[in-house]
Amino acid sequence: MPHRDSLKGAYAILGGSFDPIHNGHLYLAKEVLSLSPVHKIILVPSFNHNFKGESIVLDYDTRLKLAREAVDHFTPLNFTIQPAEDFRTPIEVWDAERGESGYTSDLVKKLVAQRPQQKFAFIIGADNLPKLPDWHDFDWLKENLHFIILPRPESVLPCDVLSYIRHTILDMPLCPISSSLVRDKIARRESIAGLVPAELETRINELYTR
Repeated sequence: MPHRDSLKGAYAILGGSFDPIHNGHLYLAKEVLSLSPVHKIILVPSFNHNFKGESIVLDYDTRLKLAREAVDHFTPLNFTIQPAEDFRTPIEVWDAERGESGYTSDLVKKLVAQRPQQKFAFIIGADNLPKLPDWHDFDWLKENLHFIILPRPESVLPCDVLSYIRHTILDMPLCPISSSLVRDKIARRESIAGLVPAELETRINELYTR
């Protein structure tokens, strides 16, 4: 698997609107920890999302707080963390995008400046790969970032893009949970049990029914 060894000790960034955070996000974090040698997963809620924009429902501080509480309640069982350490430490939520542009390159440059000795990777779905060369400052990204790619059944991996980037493809079962599914169920007054951490279920329901 190309470049896989370079992931050892890396912090893998999982960005997104987290509107709201759900068990699918936590599942992805658990699987990446299980299937790769990354040291830690960093959830980074977007302050400005260049693709979703005004469609985001909750404000940044609320999304950030929910993500932190979800991670605090998460206790992954029956899987191996590489390297083995306290269950709470391999997944963190960083307030790294507050007031920033929303561009991945600007986020990673900021983190690299803050932690120059730390290696970073970025988790991306295969469905986003064809558009990757159009991302802001792609030339910098392809030279400085390792991409962890999550396959999608409906997406063909673009070989031309893969040839430009350092990458690792992880084969994992897909999780059908999405933030839009959670919001839609709340709108239809259906249960979201099992879709979000149980400790946050009541609050998430209340936040989206105001």
